[in-house]
Order: sequence, then C-alpha cells, then structure tokens
Amino acid sequence: MLSKQQLGNLLWGMADTGLRGKVEDYKAYILSLLFFKRLSDNYEWETGNRVREFTETYGSDPSDKQMDRMRAEGHDFIIPPGCFWNDVRTAETSEKNERLNDAVNAIAEANQALKGIINSVRWNEPAPDGSGNKRIEPEVLVAAMNVLDHIPLDNSNVSPDVLGDAYEYLIKRFADENKGGTTAGQFYTPPEVREIIIRMIQPQPGQSLYDPTTGSAGFLIDGAKYTAEIAGFPKLRLYGQESVWNTWAISNINMHLHGLASRGGPGGRSQCLDWI
Repeated sequence: MLSKQQLGNLLWGMADTGLRGKVEDYKAYILSLLFFKRLSDNYEWETGNRVREFTETYGSDPSDKQMDRMRAEGHDFIIPPGCFWNDVRTAETSEKNERLNDAVNAIAEANQALKGIINSVRWNEPAPDGSGNKRIEPEVLVAAMNVLDHIPLDNSNVSPDVLGDAYEYLIKRFADENKGGTTAGQFYTPPEVREIIIRMIQPQPGQSLYDPTTGSAGFLIDGAKYTAEIAGFPKLRLYGQESVWNTWAISNINMHLHGLASRGGPGGRSQCLDWI
C-alpha cells in the first residue's frame, strides 16, 4: 500500500515531465489524469472481484456472456468500451492526445455526476501560437502517463483516504509554489486554519455544512472527518459553491477521491455533496 507522501511525491514529479511551463494551470492536468487512472483502475478491480466471487460460488469461470455483464454492471461509474487508461496508453504517440480527450469526454457523457469534472481539461487543444502543434505535446503526455502507469490506483493498493489525502498534499505543494502569486488563495486554505474553524463550529452528525467559496473542498472534507471523530462515522450533509470553473472541477475530484458522492452539475457551478 502506498502512503500519502509517497503518492504525493510521485504526482508532484509529473510536473517535471514537461507540464510545468506548458500551461499556467498545470495542476488541473495532473489532477485530471490522476482521476482518470483512478476510475479506470478501480473499474478493473471491481470487475476482478466479481469474477473471483463467481468462481468461488459456482466453482467455474464465468461464460463470455456472464463476463460481459460483470464488466458492465456493479460499478460506481460507467466507463465505455475503449475509454480505459490502457486504451489511451497503448495508442500511437501521435494519437495520444485525441484518444485521451475522447475517452474523458465519453466518460463524462456516460456519468452525469462527472460532466465538467473529468473532462475539465482539453487534452487535444492546439497550441496558441498557430504552429499546428498541440498545447500539450504528445511526448509530454506520454511522459506524464508513464509516471502513473506502473502505480495501481485501485482500492487494493490505495485507499480512498490515502488517495484523497495525497491529492490534498499535492494541492498544498501547488499553493506553496505559488505563495508569491494570487491564485493559491483561490483554491487552498491552510489546514491549520480549517481545523480551527471546524473546532469552533463543531458540526454534528446529521447537520449540514455549507462553504460558499469551497475552493478544493478541504473545509467540507475536514468537517466530515470531524463528525467521524466524535460519532464513529462521517455523516454530514455538505454543500459547496465555487465560481472558478477549474477550481470547481478540482473540488469535485477531491470529493470523489475521498469517497463522497456529488449531486450537482456544472450549469450552476455548484455542488451538493453527501458523506454517507
């Protein structure tokens, strides 16, 4: 099992593959790629579990028809055929950007809760200089994917808590790097500040917690963790709003990685999330 810091350091290393300097908001590219691999790996892991349960129960392997059904059902999210991590990874380098862009858009179309979240980044966008090249060159995308490729991100290797905390660690690194700028405060509040506020509010299980400028959603997540400390389970209705589009997507990804369900949509750039 990977630790939070191990995974966070690996993710931070993705910036050195060439993403830093290519796009100003490169954190969104790293975090979106992480989320895509998490969904893909967990989908395969969930399918494998169902196959093992079938074999143990019936003493035989499932038929092709049963296997197709197991792959299609019983998942938190739908991933259409041809839209998995491995489908993008094995594509020709020249086609990599288009395949990734098509994959995340197809996943977004298949899952209402992921629209505007998993596909918040335009991987196939042309370079702004009119050269005809990609904004993110295929070689840079290959290098970034290679960092994650050998790391299983399913529940057997990375728990939601570790993955979510590694995500928070990564966001903190982005904020620390940009301390001299203005964008860090748009999406990140130091955990010490969040903890003081939560301890003052003392949210209780069954109550609602609202953050009108949710950023990366750390305040809401800390509130849910607080109820888990005092009640043994994290049950708190969470509401967040965010006006900056990429930050809204980041907050949703953070919630999903921590095991939260999103009920909201990009139309109002708002989210209503439950920890159940």
